[in-house]
Amino acid sequence: MKIIKLIATLTFYLVANICIAEEVKTLKGFTMGNSYSVKWKEETISPNRMHLLSNKINARLEEINKAMSNWDKDSELSLLNNANGNQVAISQELEFVINEAIRINHITQGALDITVDPLISLWGFGESGQTYNVPTSTEITKTLKFVGVDKIDLEDGVLSRSSNKVTINLSSIAKGFAVDAIATILEESNITNYLVDIGGELRINGTNLKNKSWSIGIDKPFAYSSGQAEVITPKNSAVATSGNYRKYFESGGEHYSHIIDPKTGKPVKYKIVSATVITESCMTADGLATAFMVLPAKKSIAIANKHNIPVMLIEDKFGKLITHYSDSFKKSQQL
Repeated sequence: MKIIKLIATLTFYLVANICIAEEVKTLKGFTMGNSYSVKWKEETISPNRMHLLSNKINARLEEINKAMSNWDKDSELSLLNNANGNQVAISQELEFVINEAIRINHITQGALDITVDPLISLWGFGESGQTYNVPTSTEITKTLKFVGVDKIDLEDGVLSRSSNKVTINLSSIAKGFAVDAIATILEESNITNYLVDIGGELRINGTNLKNKSWSIGIDKPFAYSSGQAEVITPKNSAVATSGNYRKYFESGGEHYSHIIDPKTGKPVKYKIVSATVITESCMTADGLATAFMVLPAKKSIAIANKHNIPVMLIEDKFGKLITHYSDSFKKSQQL
């Protein structure tokens, strides 16, 4: 009887250890005004390794905030924006992100524009505590003089501006860059099965606890209904979703989205309520998702097909939600 109990105890111990070994590890926190979650699968992990990874991730996120935050008045980006001179030396990391934003601007026919910052502030979507505001046509026209990537030039680590009133906002791309940075930390730590999420911007690699590819739910815009519009399996990719239902205000019976069209200086009028992009880099997906919110669905899909970009758009047509897919999105998800 004792032998049977001993065998049973040892069996339970081994099974319990296997279960523990196969658990998905999770780290959570808050960054860039969003919550973040890092999940990964690993056979064994010590408290010391968990602590080390947590410290590395938080330290890296703090570095990125210190470089790219518009909210931190002492960040590198804020100091650049507030500099009196029109030429400012910038870090390699900031140069890398700005260069990618400029590249996406060209691909999307100007839809993503990181110099839209003065317009964001004008409409009250800038710093926390700002009051939402419907500016006059004169104010918009005056502000548009300082908007456009043609107003900046980046060469050999020096950013030149046509005026010190030209300011930069990286909120459309920095979050994705941070996701990529965390993924790099995981991979350098020999972690190959993971899911990184900062405010809905994702990087996925490998498999989940069931040894299947990670599945991602794309939420329906909550203003229309609840639940998920689509469940996708991106596989070893990045996913970014942008939506105009997340931040807006209403005035005089009008709905004003936080997505600003850099050409008109006004919140977009097109009824694209959600844009989801799948690419290798979350930084790129983040920027593209914002750009595809600015353009009409037909033009976005045409650009996506030309550049082989997997894109899913949800459009509001007179209260009915219509989903559009680029060719490469259909192919990647076998729709």
